[in-house]
Amino acid sequence: MITRTVSKNPRTTWGDLVNDLQRAGTKVTKATISNTLRRQGLKSCSDRRVPLLKPVHVQACLKFAREHLDDPEEDWENVI
Repeated sequence: MITRTVSKNPRTTWGDLVNDLQRAGTKVTKATISNTLRRQGLKSCSDRRVPLLKPVHVQACLKFAREHLDDPEEDWENVI
């Protein structure tokens, strides 16, 4: 059940899994869940921290957008 739940929703937390199993009548710990997932080849990870945009960056983006607002579509066909 643990592996199936995580496969369907990879963002499931250990706490969610513990609560689901407790509702089903099974008492488990976070360590048990972690060990089970690791044995199945699944690893945990956390989101990458991304720095916030500074006001200078926002202004630069707006400036670029305003400068290229009226560009023809042909100019944008080569943009990845």
